[in-house]
Amino acid sequence: MINVRALGSIGKTLGNGSFTFNEDSMQLIVLLQKIFNLDGKKGDSFEILSDIIVAINGIAVSTKIDEFVLKSGDEVTLIPISHGG
Repeated sequence: MINVRALGSIGKTLGNGSFTFNEDSMQLIVLLQKIFNLDGKKGDSFEILSDIIVAINGIAVSTKIDEFVLKSGDEVTLIPISHGG
């Protein structure tokens, strides 16, 4: 199971602040496409990433997002670029 938390305006825009995927593993890019209802074009996914910070198990990821594979037990946090401190 992979858990996702969408903070602040992201959760509000998506209409839900948390998601659970009952998968043993999943590419991060696929997870983002599912959450944001993208049609599978990598360009769309990277455009979304320019407006958010993605943290996996509390650590921000910024490189090789299209190659990152999540595994069961991972927690993904989606943080808007504009967020309070």
